[in-house]
Amino acid sequence: MFFARRSVASTRLLLRNQQPRRFDSHASHHAEPVNESFGRSFYVAIGTFASCYVLYRLTKSTDESGSQSRITSLIQKWTPSEQVFEQRSAIRTAAVERAAHDRHLFGSQGPREAFELKQPEVSFNNAPPYNVIPGQNADLGHVIAHYERQNQEQEKARVARMNANGASLYD
Repeated sequence: MFFARRSVASTRLLLRNQQPRRFDSHASHHAEPVNESFGRSFYVAIGTFASCYVLYRLTKSTDESGSQSRITSLIQKWTPSEQVFEQRSAIRTAAVERAAHDRHLFGSQGPREAFELKQPEVSFNNAPPYNVIPGQNADLGHVIAHYERQNQEQEKARVARMNANGASLYD
């Protein structure tokens, strides 16, 4: 450890007495002159200003004579007419109105207040006939007749729609 301390001290003295380095020691050497161009950005800027001036003069000269400029006529040539925009707008408006009508139609339909029974005789008479108190079973003939009438009316309405529209039976 003592040896390491002695070597650090001698190294410190050497570094302190050393001449500092100068990087400009070759001052007598000069580079040859180089011809530098203006660069690409200079020519782009000059070209932009020149083309803007020419474009301005073209549009200004025809506007003073009263006729349309060539640029305006070219733009009008490739722009669709107002009738095309009106037709597109009418089609989109009709589609949006139809979608809104359907949305309101489906939104206004709430859940049914009563469940329709597909097989009312099975639903009401689903208990076994054992230990039945007299008078507990009701006569369900009028309920069955009601649902049979309702099904017949629905079937008649379907057949009438099919004959009137020529569409499917279940539309």
